[in-house]
Amino acid sequence: MPTSTPEPNNRSQRPLLNMTSQHEIDLKKQKLAWHDILDISSRLLSLAEQNNWQQLDTLHTLRDKKLERFFSQTIAVELVEIIQQDIKKIQEQDRHIVQLLESKRDALGDEARNLNQMKRRLNEYLSADNRKL
Repeated sequence: MPTSTPEPNNRSQRPLLNMTSQHEIDLKKQKLAWHDILDISSRLLSLAEQNNWQQLDTLHTLRDKKLERFFSQTIAVELVEIIQQDIKKIQEQDRHIVQLLESKRDALGDEARNLNQMKRRLNEYLSADNRKL
């Protein structure tokens, strides 16, 4: 009587394949989402360098929402080290943006002081001119 080797039960193997496929799908989605966040971070720096503060503010809010959504899920182990390194880059970009903002704020403060001085001088001139009349 010939002995036959039992054929593997395909049904029992399917869940493992599906789990692996689902993990790969989740990993791919997380990679795409993370690259989107990195892209937004780079665009934020570019907008700051262009003094486009309104668009920067809008995009910054979007990035915050995407970051919150991204970190509300379990991060794939394969991405943890990459994300840690990228976060350092994002922090450096954000520090640069803050420096640009502070510089712009200081420049605007100087401009406001200059405008106020010019206004005072103009008022003094006008009041002196009125006294002559």
